Amino acid sequence: MIELLAIPDWQTPPRTLDDWVAQLSTLAGRVEVSRESTGVSWLEIGSLRLRGYAVLDGLRVEAINFELNDPDPGPATRVIEAAAQALGFEVHPDDPDDESDDEDDD
Repeated sequence: MIELLAIPDWQTPPRTLDDWVAQLSTLAGRVEVSRESTGVSWLEIGSLRLRGYAVLDGLRVEAINFELNDPDPGPATRVIEAAAQALGFEVHPDDPDDESDDEDDD
């Protein structure tokens, strides 16, 4: 599995979860949203084997940690990067040396 982190670029206007859903839907089709709590939602695009853990501050998206589970992550990566660029977000690979994210791997 590959993980990518999308965060707002410098001076990006606030973006909502609906902004992300609309952009991803335009690029990849149906996006399912599951609200975990008031500050967290999951985005899922089944056709790309892609999930995103969205952290919210009110209506504003602060970050989305995308999980790419397809053996060929290229199509999902391109969708994430295109959506992020359109919304003024940066995309960074998850840091494999950050052990706080690897608790489930024990």
